[in-house]
Amino acid sequence: MSWQLEPTDQYLRDAKRYAKKHPDEFLAVMENLEKYVAALGVAAHPRLVQFGFLHEEPKGIRAIDQSGGGLANGKKRGKLDQTRLYTYAALESKVLHILCMGSKTDQAKEIRYATSVVDSIRKDSEG
Repeated sequence: MSWQLEPTDQYLRDAKRYAKKHPDEFLAVMENLEKYVAALGVAAHPRLVQFGFLHEEPKGIRAIDQSGGGLANGKKRGKLDQTRLYTYAALESKVLHILCMGSKTDQAKEIRYATSVVDSIRKDSEG
């Protein structure tokens, strides 16, 4: 069974804004998300997937950053602003929750939001 992606409404709003205002960063993060999802498909456990662009956050949340995304249509993108896409992999259901996306400066706010969503996901799966 392959992993299903389940975006939150907050992520959909964030992605729309990022794609418009920070297209290079958005594309770099999306490329890294694709690599992560492909690796999840063959890994026995999400924690076994390791990349330089993955960052551990509280409650099993993993942040995907823009690193490694230096090319756009074969042209160098230049220096990308630090960007984080927050995800949560629910192993039992094989759902990768796409929680939110923001700049490094918004990290504390984004993590607070992401942890509240994960608390809700965990509560729903228990009951």
